[in-house]
Amino acid sequence: MSESSNANSSAQQLIQPSVNQSIALAVQSAVDLMRNLNTIETTVIGVASASWLANPEMTAYKDIIENATKTITFAVDNLAKVGTVGEGVLTDLKPD
Repeated sequence: MSESSNANSSAQQLIQPSVNQSIALAVQSAVDLMRNLNTIETTVIGVASASWLANPEMTAYKDIIENATKTITFAVDNLAKVGTVGEGVLTDLKPD
């Protein structure tokens, strides 16, 4: 192995734990966001559904439910994107 190759390998070993931790934190933040939004939006959906059943002529509740569902979908998609990007970073840093 050349001296340059040893230096690259050594540098990679030094940064790998920090990269792993950063990716883990990013994924955990995305999970927290999804959980928090899911809690809020399912409550919104429940209240809007109950209100709509009590007042069927108030179709505005349908929009509220649809918007809450879109927010939940956003959080799920965000988690998937963060996971995919994190996987890509880890794959790119994988030692040869």
